[in-house]
Amino acid sequence: MDDKVYDLLEKLYLEVQEMKVELKTEIQEVRTEVHGLKLEVKELKLDVQQIKDTMVTKEELELVSEELKTEIQSVYDELKELKQDFRMIEQVTYKNAQDIAAMKAMKSAV
Repeated sequence: MDDKVYDLLEKLYLEVQEMKVELKTEIQEVRTEVHGLKLEVKELKLDVQQIKDTMVTKEELELVSEELKTEIQSVYDELKELKQDFRMIEQVTYKNAQDIAAMKAMKSAV
């Protein structure tokens, strides 16, 4: 009977040792995976920080918007002035054409 108990204990011990080795291996694999996940999280944090660093703030957008509005208004005002200048040029050109026509008529009459 003692031999049977001893054999059973020996088998149990060997199985426990095998399980211990398997558990150590699995634990090491889990640690490796956790380490890899930690590295990925660090990389993601860096990526998020880089994205945040390149993002424009609302205040910056508002400032650019105001600058663009000012520039557009300036261009609009210049166009209005040019339009008036072109009208004046048209009027002067028309008057010159009339004067030239009148001079030609006078010349041909003489």
